[in-house]
Amino acid sequence: MTVAEAVGRALAACGVETAFGVVGSGNFHVTNALVAHGVRFVAARHEGGAATMADAYARMSGRVPVVSVHQGPGLTNATTGIAEAAKSRTPLIVLAGEATDVRSNFHIDQDALATAVGAVPMRVTSARDAVAQVAEAFRVAVGERRTVLLNLPLPIQAADHPST
Repeated sequence: MTVAEAVGRALAACGVETAFGVVGSGNFHVTNALVAHGVRFVAARHEGGAATMADAYARMSGRVPVVSVHQGPGLTNATTGIAEAAKSRTPLIVLAGEATDVRSNFHIDQDALATAVGAVPMRVTSARDAVAQVAEAFRVAVGERRTVLLNLPLPIQAADHPST
């Protein structure tokens, strides 16, 4: 099992039932993992729509949804919806692939972007700690009523997860 698969499984285990997004290479595997573990995926035509739909879903249902976006421009496209959710203290989790190579056309400072709009930036930093970091992101979203950006660095997503 890869880290991306473990992240999808962990979010489903936390109780995530619905994800909204636009699939790209940076979030393809984690989105498929969500679906494989019973999370309903609602495809949007634009990342901004996905973030806005997730915000509305959270407010109306009282459940924590996921927004799944491609790294860099996929995340920037979702920024207005993320900002509205963050300013309104909507509990939701934004999963974004993260290009860590500064030479990549998709590289941006995703932590700074999240902070600038009031979201909480978090990151999966290792295969070993991935599930615990997902659980912490979910705890922050629910317990602190925050919009959390959970960055998923591409090399870590592809790594083997030491499944239990």
